[in-house]
Amino acid sequence: MGSFFSSDGPIYQFLDKVGRLILLNLLWILCCLPVVTIVPATTAFYYTVIKSIRRGHGYPTKEFLHSLKSNLVRGIPLSILMIAMGALLLFNIRVTQDAGTKESLVFLLVYVILIFFCIGFAVWLCPVLSRFSIRMGRLLTMTSAMVFRHLPVTILLSAGSAGVVWIIQRAISIVEAEEEMFLVLAILLLLPGAWCYLSTYLVEPVLKKYMPKPEEGEKAWYYE
Repeated sequence: MGSFFSSDGPIYQFLDKVGRLILLNLLWILCCLPVVTIVPATTAFYYTVIKSIRRGHGYPTKEFLHSLKSNLVRGIPLSILMIAMGALLLFNIRVTQDAGTKESLVFLLVYVILIFFCIGFAVWLCPVLSRFSIRMGRLLTMTSAMVFRHLPVTILLSAGSAGVVWIIQRAISIVEAEEEMFLVLAILLLLPGAWCYLSTYLVEPVLKKYMPKPEEGEKAWYYE
């Protein structure tokens, strides 16, 4: 029984992971506040969750800041691009809905498909950016191809991510008392990290298909 609650026991290991996820969650929220840093912050979030939390390599804070710094140059333009594309598509959908013509239904279908592609692109972008040091053109091409090449995983990742956003928005919208504020804070500090952790089980098998096989005797955390 003593070993069950020891530092090597499952209870301690579980609580340790939860504590680390909460810390990363807080760092991620703070780093997303400038908005244009959403992509590099989310990239660092995924990178640290898979490397430090799930694989047990390195210190979470150090790994997060290292990845954030490494991906700022490419991540900020990508954040601006994704925000601009999303805003443009939502604006076009609103205009198309207001038109109310038969032709507008065709354009509405096209915009819905594009919205799905943008969401799918977004959920693959950060894991790909966290794993591969490739040129921007190759990064965009590779991520775009993965949206449809691994469509079932894309759908699951998109649905899960959309669900997390919906739950957070719903929780914030119904806050009316101080007690409910604690619930919202708990959701903010636990849910994104929990989903990021679970999503690694969907993403990693796909990423390994694009990675070169390790040489004999080579040890690296992402091959584990």
